[in-house]
Amino acid sequence: MAARPTHIEKEDKKEPIFIRYTPSQAKADAQHNSGARQRIIKLQEMPKDPLEPPKFRVKKLPPRPPSPPVPVMHSPPRKITVEDQQNWKIPPCISNWKNIKGYTIPLDKRMATDGRGLKEVQINDNFATLSESLYIAERNARQDIEVRAQMMKNLMQSKKAQKEEEYRKIAMQVDA
Repeated sequence: MAARPTHIEKEDKKEPIFIRYTPSQAKADAQHNSGARQRIIKLQEMPKDPLEPPKFRVKKLPPRPPSPPVPVMHSPPRKITVEDQQNWKIPPCISNWKNIKGYTIPLDKRMATDGRGLKEVQINDNFATLSESLYIAERNARQDIEVRAQMMKNLMQSKKAQKEEEYRKIAMQVDA
């Protein structure tokens, strides 16, 4: 409800001021003033629009200087060895989904990111039985198709032979 004010404060309205204006060149202005020698001007303040944005921006003061930082106690510095440097080196993040800068990333680095090379691949025994049963089913289907094709071939040959016999009988009857 903060966005909707419950009331708008009315500014104290000042009474309008009336000014009598007489131009210095009355004769020259007679054409433009519709013949009048004087004018009465009403002067009043324009009402302020409540929805108008503020004209001046409120500037923040610069912040005070901060209090001095708390001193951190360190042990005396030691020389860093190459081994320590290597231990502290953090490898860059490699993602298989995003490569914003377009770097060419070697496959071994990509494989190392998700740990695929670390896992031992295990194949279930049921996979072997499944593949074997599929192979046997395919072989049986092939044999069935071959038998069916052979039967169709024999049937067609017998039909052909029967037709030829019929034609031979008809030809014999025509000749006789």
